[in-house]
Amino acid sequence: MLRLLRHAGDVGALSSGAASALATVARSGPLRLGDLANIERVSAPTMSRIVTGLEKGGYLTRGADPEDGRAQLLTATAAAHDLVTGLTSARIQRFAAALETLTPAQRASVGSGLDTLIEALDQ
Repeated sequence: MLRLLRHAGDVGALSSGAASALATVARSGPLRLGDLANIERVSAPTMSRIVTGLEKGGYLTRGADPEDGRAQLLTATAAAHDLVTGLTSARIQRFAAALETLTPAQRASVGSGLDTLIEALDQ
């Protein structure tokens, strides 16, 4: 389901990994590269390559970490926020449209199944 929803919206030339990393920085605020790599569950060298591409694309900036002058913080630009918001809206709209095609009984069944799955994952 998530893979299908990722196709909603226009990420342009961004890979799914780059789009995910960008969304994480845009939603979580400034992050160190290592912290972003941990959140995204990739190696630091892989994240470094992703961040370099996002920086060249004008989606991220690097700045000094006020708590540690040796470290850098990654911050999403206005263009990044616009892109992430647009992707989220497109995905929500696609999901809502798909739900509208279901009968009320099917929607109730999906809701019940998701509730059960969430409870199982939360244990």
